[in-house]
Amino acid sequence: MAAFPGTMKRGWHRGSEVRITVSAHSSAFGDFANFGEAAEGVMDMLSELHVLDAWFITRIRLDEWIVTHLCGNAPFERGQALQVPLAMREQIMRGRQPESGIEIELEALAERTGEDKTVVAPAFVGAPLVVRDQLFGVLCGLDTTATNHEAHRDSPHLMTAARILSTILRDELENEELVRRAERAEAEALVDELTGLFNRRGWDRLVEREEARSARYGHAATVFMMDVDGLKQKNDAEGHIAGDNLLRRVADALRSVIREHDVAARLGGDEFAVLAVESEDDEVRTLQGRFEAAFAAAGVNLSIGSASRDYRGGITGAVERADAAMYRCKAARQSA
Repeated sequence: MAAFPGTMKRGWHRGSEVRITVSAHSSAFGDFANFGEAAEGVMDMLSELHVLDAWFITRIRLDEWIVTHLCGNAPFERGQALQVPLAMREQIMRGRQPESGIEIELEALAERTGEDKTVVAPAFVGAPLVVRDQLFGVLCGLDTTATNHEAHRDSPHLMTAARILSTILRDELENEELVRRAERAEAEALVDELTGLFNRRGWDRLVEREEARSARYGHAATVFMMDVDGLKQKNDAEGHIAGDNLLRRVADALRSVIREHDVAARLGGDEFAVLAVESEDDEVRTLQGRFEAAFAAAGVNLSIGSASRDYRGGITGAVERADAAMYRCKAARQSA
């Protein structure tokens, strides 16, 4: 295929043959500043030991594998979500990759991407990245032309590298919790005086930080854009004090629902926003229901639109789509 140059030598080099051991590489892991650098180093090392088309790292979310790091030629790009059967989790944890499953999916991706439509069964190898006894993702290798899958599957280098990366990832994620708290504390100076929520500057700053995390670790994120119904009429009929009290009730309702690391902001006027970080579909549905219940209890009406982050537009793209959905909701409510 044009997308997968076939000029490099194929094969699997055992450590004894190339006279390189995993311990020789792992001793240098302390030189890496973060997980991203360690991931690049591991993939470079594995590229020397196992000459495949691509090495990549995925974050597993439900039935998707989010490609967070990529080295080499692959029929997908960094940030893309690969559809993988849930059963593959158990297979990877047992160190086994079936002949069906991800091979079929990657083969289909390669067929759709390459100019040469000849179907070639890829070789796929993977080792789990485990954090806090939970499967976080998979360190993967891919070759679209090799047909001997078994030759790649028992690599001690792959399993050792995955264990080392898991340790680095665990420590970095734990540190990220502290960094995130520090970011929230730092941004507390950027608050809306009326509601006590973040203002637009605080929102923009924290969205930028969370986008970097989502891209780095494959975290999910969902944006809720909200517009208070009838604020102008409230101000005109009862005065601005009544309107200000309405906005405070909205803010209190939001605070009663959001989770510790979510971001709630008043962007200006009657517009509010919430960024739900590391939020899967079931959590988003739960949050939506809790928002609606909290607003009803507070006696306020809002038009709400939501959108989830994707790898092309990031959180900024989700904001735009959520905003458009919110305006559609408002138009529908006004015409009802």
